[in-house]
Amino acid sequence: AKGWKQAGLLARSWMLATGLVILGIFLLKAPPPLRSRLALGLFFLLGLGAMATIRLGPVRALLRRRYGRALRGAGVIVGTGALGRRVALATAAGDGLSPELVGFVDDRGLVSVSGGRPASPVLPAPFLGGLETVERLAREQRISRVVVAREDLTRGRLVDLAHEWLDLGLQVTLVSSAFEVMMARTSGETLGGVPAVDLRRSPQRGWPLAVKRALDLTLVVTGGLVLAPLLALIALGIKATSRGPVLFRQERVGRMGKRFTLYKFRSMVVNNDDQAHRRYVRALMEGKPAAVDANGDKIYKLVDDPRVTPLGQFLRRTSLDELPQLWNVLTGDMSLVGPRPCLPYEWELYEKWQRHRLDVLPGITGLWQVSGRSHVSFEDMVLLDLHYIANWSLGLDLLLLGRTVPVVLAGTGGH
Repeated sequence: AKGWKQAGLLARSWMLATGLVILGIFLLKAPPPLRSRLALGLFFLLGLGAMATIRLGPVRALLRRRYGRALRGAGVIVGTGALGRRVALATAAGDGLSPELVGFVDDRGLVSVSGGRPASPVLPAPFLGGLETVERLAREQRISRVVVAREDLTRGRLVDLAHEWLDLGLQVTLVSSAFEVMMARTSGETLGGVPAVDLRRSPQRGWPLAVKRALDLTLVVTGGLVLAPLLALIALGIKATSRGPVLFRQERVGRMGKRFTLYKFRSMVVNNDDQAHRRYVRALMEGKPAAVDANGDKIYKLVDDPRVTPLGQFLRRTSLDELPQLWNVLTGDMSLVGPRPCLPYEWELYEKWQRHRLDVLPGITGLWQVSGRSHVSFEDMVLLDLHYIANWSLGLDLLLLGRTVPVVLAGTGGH
């Protein structure tokens, strides 16, 4: 089943890549031979065959036999309790290119399945010491991966540790049943049946970032032309139904703490007091929901805000108030897909680990928006953003853009 899943992911990724190539060919008006169905069909089939041979076929098996650990890398598991042992067994049962397990590290020492200290603990790999041992192992054992399997660590502590290890060039995976709800919405991976979130330095640099920027510009210019009549209609509606400007300008915090002016269609009355929103932000960051819906589910988005106009309620529910941010994408302050930018007073309340969600350009839509945003807590939102950063690809951006359309049409989570 795992092999079929990998094959399906490979096929979908190559289809998205082929779609981008086709889009580029037609936008650049390439000569007819390149635009023929035969040429495009051969490109897709030969490319897919080559990728499958390398990733799934005999070439992969040959590399595994010839280079062994040098190719697989080595890893350690943080946590000697039941979860750590479960993950160790899942790692051992993985494909032949999974990192080799060197051992366990844990500042609690050896922990039994029940949580106590066993007289003669049995681990499937050596116990190597406390958390400070990771740096030495990265230098001496050349480990490449750290899997954190400790349920008792807070998310802030988890992410702070993760970024310390990322600075050492390691791949970090957080494994916790606390991610159950979040990963159910994102189809994330699991280790030993437990949801896992990968954290890495963002691949959004160099040529991949240039390609992402080119995709943003292409879609924004094309989409702007298509949406021009709708933009004009919304502007007329705002002018006709309430006093004040059509556009709302607001200072936001973007990539690496950079300030910029964000544009939205105005959805509130002018000269309103932002104290209600400040109270909401503080409560959100403390994990307190703003309301509870008819099903008893917690809502983490400000609802029934008296400052919002009747037309503004519709614009917010459908996210149409966000459309002027296409200009922010054109100017390079934002991307189509990425974490949402925050307000300056939100940024000041962020803990260190939470600020990593803006290590990349903020976006108009993202993983949070397509994951039932009103029902996602602040900590889960940050983890979703970190998960997006670690696993970013053009294919993921296109997937999230595609999933945004039905969310907008249904008005899901946009109270």
